[in-house]
Amino acid sequence: MIDHEKYTEILQWHNGIQYFDYNPAIDWAIELIRNGKESENILIVASFSKPVDREEIKPYITGALKELNLNEKYGDYSIIANAHYHLEQILNDYEIRKNLSKLYVICLNADMDNRLMPFYLLYHGWGDLEEIGENYYFDGADLENIEEVIKEQARIWIDKYIHGKKIEEKVRSENKRKNMDESNIENTGTKNKSIWQLVKSIWKKK
Repeated sequence: MIDHEKYTEILQWHNGIQYFDYNPAIDWAIELIRNGKESENILIVASFSKPVDREEIKPYITGALKELNLNEKYGDYSIIANAHYHLEQILNDYEIRKNLSKLYVICLNADMDNRLMPFYLLYHGWGDLEEIGENYYFDGADLENIEEVIKEQARIWIDKYIHGKKIEEKVRSENKRKNMDESNIENTGTKNKSIWQLVKSIWKKK
C-alpha cells in the first residue's frame, strides 16, 4: 500500500527521475476517484494495466497533475534526487529489492559515488547471502534482517543528504566565521602584545 500523499509529492518529479516507477500511479488515481476527483486524465490513468508503459502514461500523469493544480518539478539529472526517490520507495516497503538494484545501478553509473556505497555493498551482500549463505560486504546483515538494515541505511542517508544538507552548510558557515573571529582575536592580541613590548622598551630607554 503506497503512501498516497508522499506518492503525490514524488509524482511531481516524474520527468526528472531516470527509473520512475509508474505502476503505483494506477492505485494513486483509483484512490483519487474514490475521494471524488474524477477528472479526465485521472480516469485515464486509473484505466491503465500493470506493468505500465512509461512513455504511454507520462502525458496523462502530466495532465492529471495539472487537473489537481500541482506543478511538475523539472531539473537536471540529480544523483541525490534519483537516489532519494528509490529510498522513499524502500521506506514505503515497495519493491525493496528492485529499488535497491536501481540504487546499485545509479552508483555504478556515477563512477561509484561514495554517497551510494552502502547500497552498493548491501546489493552484493544480499546476493551472497542467497548464493552462499555468507555476507562479506556489509557487517551485521543477514537474510532475516537485510530489509531492515537497508531501511535503516535509507533513513541515515535521507537525514544526511536531504534533511541535514542545509544544517551542515550552516554549521560549516558558523565554524568558518568562528575560526575567523578567533583568528582576528589572536591577531589583535599579538598586535597589542607587540605594541606593549615596544612601549616598555621605549620606557626603559628613558
